[in-house]
Amino acid sequence: MTLGRLLFLLGLWCLLGWGAPALAIDRPETLIIAPGSPGQPQDAALVRALTEAIEARGQRAEVAYLRHQQGQGLPGQQALALAISASRIVLLHEPALRFYRQQAQALGSRDLVAYGIFGRDQRDWLAARGIALIDLAPVLRRSLAWVMHREATLPVLWSVGEAQESRLAPYLAEAAEFAGRRLRWERLSRDPLPRSERRLASGEVRRDQGFLVAPPTPQARRQAEALRRLGWRLWCLDPAWLPEGCLGGIIADETAVAAQLLDALDGVSSQDGDRVVAAAAAPRLHYAERSGSGGQDVTLFGLDEAQAERQRRGGWLVAVAVGAGVLALLLLLLAGWAEVRRRQRRRLLQLDERTRLPEWPALEARMSRYLQQAYPFQLCWIGFDRLAALEASGEAEPASRLLPAVAQRLRKLVGSQAYLARLDEGAFAVMGCFPDEPQARLFMERLQRGLEDSIELGGERQWLLPRLGVAVSEGDSPRALLLAARNAADQVPDDGARRPAWFRPGDVDRPSQQAALLEEFRRGAVPPAEQLRVLVNPLYRLSSRQLAGGTFRLEWQHPRWGRMTPATWRPLARLSQQILGLERYLISVGLRQLSQQALPPGLSWCFPLAAEHLESPMFSDWLEARCEEQGVPPGRIELCLDGLALPPGETAWRNLKRLRELGMGLSVEGEARGPELQALLRLPLSVLRLPGEMIRTLPGDQRALLLLKGIRDTAVMLGVRILVTELDDEERLSCLRGLGYQWGSGPLLGPPDSLASLLQRQGAGVSDTPPR
Repeated sequence: MTLGRLLFLLGLWCLLGWGAPALAIDRPETLIIAPGSPGQPQDAALVRALTEAIEARGQRAEVAYLRHQQGQGLPGQQALALAISASRIVLLHEPALRFYRQQAQALGSRDLVAYGIFGRDQRDWLAARGIALIDLAPVLRRSLAWVMHREATLPVLWSVGEAQESRLAPYLAEAAEFAGRRLRWERLSRDPLPRSERRLASGEVRRDQGFLVAPPTPQARRQAEALRRLGWRLWCLDPAWLPEGCLGGIIADETAVAAQLLDALDGVSSQDGDRVVAAAAAPRLHYAERSGSGGQDVTLFGLDEAQAERQRRGGWLVAVAVGAGVLALLLLLLAGWAEVRRRQRRRLLQLDERTRLPEWPALEARMSRYLQQAYPFQLCWIGFDRLAALEASGEAEPASRLLPAVAQRLRKLVGSQAYLARLDEGAFAVMGCFPDEPQARLFMERLQRGLEDSIELGGERQWLLPRLGVAVSEGDSPRALLLAARNAADQVPDDGARRPAWFRPGDVDRPSQQAALLEEFRRGAVPPAEQLRVLVNPLYRLSSRQLAGGTFRLEWQHPRWGRMTPATWRPLARLSQQILGLERYLISVGLRQLSQQALPPGLSWCFPLAAEHLESPMFSDWLEARCEEQGVPPGRIELCLDGLALPPGETAWRNLKRLRELGMGLSVEGEARGPELQALLRLPLSVLRLPGEMIRTLPGDQRALLLLKGIRDTAVMLGVRILVTELDDEERLSCLRGLGYQWGSGPLLGPPDSLASLLQRQGAGVSDTPPR
């Protein structure tokens, strides 16, 4: 130790010993040692953020800038004096660490943290003493990778000399992004100004990507300016380069780094306990480069105050425009929604344009609600002979003018006592909910009298000639009620005094009844299970009248039309494509009933089957599964096909073969002799059903006798059992016995009955097993 340094330390000790009370309040708690001088921009933002953070904690901070080659900054002795008086020290970059290591003996133990150290020996010295390091090496690698991804090229690294290159190169070589790549280093130590001026004068401006790793000293800034004039696009690591024309990079966040340094001084370790922590950094990009792909969360810089104000105004205008657009869109949507609601209400009411009255759909919906709730009401169908005559004669204009007047007359008569609706063909409907029939009859009589008065139209008096028919709701469908009311109105006589006619089920003809049923089926109104009854039409052995089986049938107990036989409802169900569900219901219920009875052997049970079932590839599998589920052998089941085309389709043919393989019997039902005889020769039938028409002329018709003998011989030759249906006469029965026919069914042998009653009545009289 030199004599001068010894005297300096002695004087400093005396100063601290004798003047301690006076200097205690000025002693800094945290000292920031940085290279350069207060006039240089390097680390100025970081030093300012550190100072503000320390003072925000109620502590004092001091900054010591070390003297560099130009002689600016504090001399070493003065910086040492400040360091001795501070309990915590922040070392920025390697010059500050070198200074501390030189004075380590004099400074002794301190709370230390370092920032921006790249040298291997310096990092090893810090690691050996457990001193925390806020590392810039990861930021350098991220910044280079970001620039390389954005510009699709690896930039040239501009440094201040070989020493800096040797410190930084190892960290880049270790990174996976740069493995196997040759990094190009250039130095800012050579002054490129004369060369740049020559190249600018000659027009040979070279555009290339550069990355500044050199500290922003005055000389380095001059050389970087020359590079930009040459056409270089420069990126940087140090935030001090940003005002000097740097385009951006992954730049350390001064506020976040200051917090990291203070946390390290306070002893707050990282999550993994490592003393080396990567500095917090985020991408920054010059405003002029914003059109490129910089990724997310990029901070733009380089806007002057005028541009920033224009940006703010533009953003405000855009926000106002977007808000106005959104408001306009909401108003349009609100108006559209209101219009849709208005149209929905109009469609719901189904108002007629000429009379402004609801039409049939609205009336039907109202009637359906009342029927579902079992609320009684009366429906009155009102027709006018005068309007019907005008429309039939083609005089549309008088009828069109008369119709609104009729509607106005009806409004006055009905008032609020009933629901008025407009129907087709100049008719109207009135739906009333009167608690008892006398009150309803008084209302209808008043309607009749009010409509019989003439209406003056165009100076002429028009007589309407009304017809009123009334039907009472009894669990029926709206269409059926309307047809019933109209049928009642048709019973009103043309001459004489007219009175409202009330519907009685016996007054409805068969076509009207079928039309009402068809309308129910087309609406998808499947009869409920409580209205359906499964019966069995018995099959007997003709010689002994012993029970040989039976044919299941489904009868419908309609709430309005009464008992409906299969001959009535099956054709209508087929037209409306409801037959499949009803017949599958019959098969399921019939198999369940068979499984619940102790069936004697040798009985055969038949189910009617529409040919549409065979168009489903899975029908035979479904029927087999039902038989297995109920424990009924398939050999006891026979299917009587109705409406099968000849020859059948491929899917139907496969189903027929599969059913015969399962042992089920097959027969064909028809109304004439043609289909059965053709099917006998072209289908795998086991039973031939002869309709009652073929035996109507027995026993006197010799041609019929010869035909029946031929059919019997052919059936015996083919091994097919013959079943005669619709037997209703003893003479015919005796004739068939004489011809050798063995099985039959019909009213003469026994009426349809439930399966349990049939088996109980027959007792033990059972026929032999019929041939298959």
